[in-house]
Amino acid sequence: MMNYLVKYKKKWNAMSPVAKSSMAMIFAKFFQKGLSMISGPVFTRIMSSSEYGIISTFTSWQSVLYIIATLNMASGVFNNGMIDFKKDRESFTYSIMCLANLCTFLCMGVYFLFYRWLNPLFDMPVSLMAVMLLYFIFTPAYNYWMGKQRFEYRYKGITAVTIVTSLLSFVLSVVCVLMASDQYKAVTKVMAAESVSIGIGVFFFISIIIKAKGKIKFAYWKYALEFNLPLIPHYLSMYVLSSSDRIMISKLINTSATAVYNVAYTVAGIMLIFWNAVDASYAPWIYQQMERKNYQSIKVRGNQVLLFFSGLTILCTLFAPEIICILAPESYHSGIYVIPSVAAGVFFTACYSLYMRLELYLKKTKTVMAATCSVAVLNLVLNYIFIPEFGFVAAGYTTLVCYGLLAFFHYCCVRHLGFSHVYDNKRILGLSCFVVLITVIISEIYSYMMIRYSLIAILGLIMVIKRKEIVKMLKK
Repeated sequence: MMNYLVKYKKKWNAMSPVAKSSMAMIFAKFFQKGLSMISGPVFTRIMSSSEYGIISTFTSWQSVLYIIATLNMASGVFNNGMIDFKKDRESFTYSIMCLANLCTFLCMGVYFLFYRWLNPLFDMPVSLMAVMLLYFIFTPAYNYWMGKQRFEYRYKGITAVTIVTSLLSFVLSVVCVLMASDQYKAVTKVMAAESVSIGIGVFFFISIIIKAKGKIKFAYWKYALEFNLPLIPHYLSMYVLSSSDRIMISKLINTSATAVYNVAYTVAGIMLIFWNAVDASYAPWIYQQMERKNYQSIKVRGNQVLLFFSGLTILCTLFAPEIICILAPESYHSGIYVIPSVAAGVFFTACYSLYMRLELYLKKTKTVMAATCSVAVLNLVLNYIFIPEFGFVAAGYTTLVCYGLLAFFHYCCVRHLGFSHVYDNKRILGLSCFVVLITVIISEIYSYMMIRYSLIAILGLIMVIKRKEIVKMLKK
């Protein structure tokens, strides 16, 4: 046992900082997602469906309003600021935190002035809106801290804080809901869970103020606004692109079809955990390599990232029937035909993100906005045309087409900017065509179990033969 641990430690130490950070983030994200999946069945059993519906409403509005109330700067301008103001990072972080708070206070003023008209729209108690606004004030500080840690590949702190906050939030929520009366269970659950995030945010909020010595530089406000304002429509469009299919299936077919589609879409959620963890480490790395003009390294890593996600896409597609059997009863099994398209859609998410990172580094945020908004509108149109004709399976393919177009648009933008040489575009095109072709073929052989298992065996054999190359790639 001890020899095994020593061997494992040596392998871990041999990994690059980016690989260590990505692996740690994947572990933390899966722990967080695992608790989230466990919490669903727990809370549906200790509270009524109407009360649980309030929680879903809160979560949905929180995702949208966070973008508007905080300008979502941790996901946009922050990485650029870490490069452009590397000698003044503390002051930059504090300045944009104050800007985010100013936006939140403006939104707060609008809400409390017009809450009689806005509350029917939000369909939530005023107490929950107040909690949400507190969340918007303090959690950006936590996100900036995480962004800075990722930029410096300090994965231990992020991993520890993510695990502790997730566990504390879950346990505190369960205890408080069990103690609350029936009519206040939803409010109690939200307050318990959000109090953990707010508490952590307060700690980092104070820490940022102390480190920056309370000095705001308004030049950073101008820098952040010019960069991030065009990205607000982009973030909102991405939300539409990822959520509109389920809403339209409910409207154009029925809620039962949405339930089947949603279970299948869980696979995309699992794959996105991998991508978000990899991207969290890859984004700071690519900014640093672009600054050094180390294009060859970006090209090699880009190929490796997409090769990894193409393999993950094919694996998820091959095991679709087994995945659905684990996630849901037999009545949901028609959802297996959604998995190939949504899995391939995540592959194209990785593709377009690689190109988009170059655009964000070059501060071409308007082109990012134009591409995403156009594709989001196209997705709505395609869903409206094809869902009534072909059912909920069509939604997966319309989303796949849109993500593929988004990758192509971002490639065209990067080429126009004169940076198409940064990635191996021919290999990316070839890999993209292969992923689409193989996922379509696999979706046609679900009825032929022996053929599918033979493909799984062949893929497993290839992975065994190429295991040294795979391990080497992961270390890098």
